[in-house]
Formats: sequence, structure tokens, C-alpha cells
Amino acid sequence: IGPKLLASGAIDFEKMKSLYEQAGTPLTQEQTQILIKGSNEKIKITPENSYFLLNFFWALGLANKNVILDEGSMTKYGADQIGNFASTGGWTLGTKKPTELYSKFEIIKLNSQQQAILEDFANNSYRPCCSNPVAFPDCNHGMAALALGELMANQGATADEIFEAYKYFNSFWFPQTYLDVATYFKAAEGKDWNQVDNRVVAGKDFSTPQGWQRVRQWLTTNGLLKE
Repeated sequence: IGPKLLASGAIDFEKMKSLYEQAGTPLTQEQTQILIKGSNEKIKITPENSYFLLNFFWALGLANKNVILDEGSMTKYGADQIGNFASTGGWTLGTKKPTELYSKFEIIKLNSQQQAILEDFANNSYRPCCSNPVAFPDCNHGMAALALGELMANQGATADEIFEAYKYFNSFWFPQTYLDVATYFKAAEGKDWNQVDNRVVAGKDFSTPQGWQRVRQWLTTNGLLKE
């Protein structure tokens, strides 16, 4: 996938390399290989690579052609407005304008069954930075989540497996949110994080700003969180 993203112009290697050098976290040898040569290794998200994976998947979600981008909520304001979202206009690490990349390249192809699995996930999963589902990927996290779903569906994952991976990816992308959510489930239902229903966590009640605030209010009321 890395070489395809470079070839399509979705990622400018020198721009991405410079970004991480300026952040004080230069690309590792493994990350450089992922971009230049590609990799068949299993993906593992850690505190150290979560930012890299967020940008990598953002580029993939933006550039990969899919009906969710072509006909879904991203188009509801008109085709001329597609470049005005954070997930499109905010992408500056390519060699082309975001609108020239948007859903233009068949990097990951899905059959009808895989697409149905992706849409089950995308329509029913949310993120703490906004109130939209992954099917409306108007921010970087939403676009990255769409790419995660596309990749896993293509590799034969079920919707439930994608929801599980998403729960853990989100835990690294929004650590405080899901620390609070995990604390809630442990206190309210006696469940460890790996026991919590993945679809429930990804839904509106826990993975939206409103859901998170309700969790924090419950934790505060029950003496588990100080204002």
C-alpha cells in the first residue's frame, strides 16, 4: 500500500519525512520501508507509532476509491464542497491537491460482500472528535478509520473484527476518552476493557463528544473523576 500511496501522489515521502523530523520523532526504518517498499507484516499500533498510522491511514482513506466517498455523506453539500472538510482540505502531505486525490485510486478493491461488511462498520461507528459516523469521514480520524475498515474487509475480516480493531485504534488516538470509558465499564458493569462489547463502544453512546461527556458526568457523580 505504501508504494501505491507514493505513486498516486497521496503521500510525498519527503514531506512526511520532514514532518516527523520536525516533530522530533523521525520515521523509523520500519516506517520508511512501509512507505517505500511496502510490508506484509501484521499491523501493531503502539503509543510510538499511533501518529504515523493515523496519517498513513488518512492518506489511504482519502485516495482509495470507494462508494462511501463517491455517493455518501461527503457529497451531500455538493461535489464542489468536498474539498472543504478537515479530512480533505487538511491533507497537505501529498504531491497533489486533496480534491485531485479524493476517491481516485483503486488501491484496495472490495467485492460486494466485503463492501457490505465495510458499510456495516462505517455506518455504526463514531469518533470522539465529532458526532459523525465513519461513513461521514469529514475529519482525519474518520478518514483513517474508513481506511482501516477497507483494509480489514479486503483481508477477510468480519464486521465484528473490524469493530474490535477500531476500539483499540481509537484508544491510542483518543487515550483520555477511552481511559474514561474503560473506567466507566469497570465501575458500572465490572467489565475489563477486553470484555466490553466493541459495537457498543464504537456507537453514539460512547464514541461521540456527547457520549464522552455523559461518561465523565457519571464518573464525576460517582466520585471517580474530579472536576
